[in-house]
Amino acid sequence: MPVRIFVAGDLHIPSRGTMLHPKFQAILKSEKWDYIVLTGDLTIPKVLDCYIQHVKDPKNLVVCRGNMDQIYLPEKPVFEINKIRLGVFHGTGIYPRGDVVQLKQVAEEMNVNILFTGHSHLMTIHSDKEHLILNPGTSSGASGGSSWTVDTGIIILTIISKDEYEVDSYYLSSKGKLNHKKSKIKS
Repeated sequence: MPVRIFVAGDLHIPSRGTMLHPKFQAILKSEKWDYIVLTGDLTIPKVLDCYIQHVKDPKNLVVCRGNMDQIYLPEKPVFEINKIRLGVFHGTGIYPRGDVVQLKQVAEEMNVNILFTGHSHLMTIHSDKEHLILNPGTSSGASGGSSWTVDTGIIILTIISKDEYEVDSYYLSSKGKLNHKKSKIKS
């Protein structure tokens, strides 16, 4: 049975953003998710309340600490689904932000096949024989700390089998239009 994961990050609530973008909220509320992954920079604990009610099991809300978070969260949580190791790492310390080569090294150190990341506020979907690296961008539209260019988006990862995934990326155009792209990935 496929496992569905809702991925959001770089929310910066309330300092730079006010909430998960309403178009993404509709997607979040459309089903009870097997897992929800947040890639850090929530900033306040109240943000977690918005997600916990949309995951089938509260322990499957997986969140990492971002450099702007004012709450205790693990820096690099790791979990397993169907013998696939997944990890979450905000991306703090990676320069330039979002550098895939360095993120692959982090995935190696964490011993994970799939790495969810954030910090850059730019959407990234990178797949190769060893790793799948996913960054949803900013899910609230918050400006980036080192860049004014941002991708406002979320990602839905569907794990079909140990070596087959679907990645649905949802992102807003500069005019606020919701765009969707589906990628099938075989490892």
